[in-house]
Amino acid sequence: MSHYREEKSWSTKKVIWTAIAAFLGLVLLSWGGYALSVALSGPKGVGDAIKTKNSASNWTSAQKEFEKRYEEVKTLDRQIAVHAKALEADPQNPILQTNVTGVTSGCMSAVADYNADSRSYLMEEFKSVDLPYQIDDSLPKTDCK
Repeated sequence: MSHYREEKSWSTKKVIWTAIAAFLGLVLLSWGGYALSVALSGPKGVGDAIKTKNSASNWTSAQKEFEKRYEEVKTLDRQIAVHAKALEADPQNPILQTNVTGVTSGCMSAVADYNADSRSYLMEEFKSVDLPYQIDDSLPKTDCK
């Protein structure tokens, strides 16, 4: 009977040690998988960025966005002239003063957005050849004055 008890005790110890080893094995596998994903995250991120940049949806939307932003700057620049002319006729009018300030701020923001997109990794290469790389504030049609 004592032999049976020893065998049962040894069997229980085996099960416990097997469970502990299995748990530690799972912990090590999980940690190893995490460590591997961290180690490969750089190359994977670069590859994902290249795939996103070269996707047809990205380059067509980038080109469309540049066209839209450039036209927005030119339109706002023309609106500044219209509002400034109205302000010249009535320089004390606070509404006209606000209009000139607002349109000028909008134009400057549109220029900043265009220029930022010109340096954006996902957009910089997908601009029509007839559009400027960046908007120059010394040109009359885009100077926001």
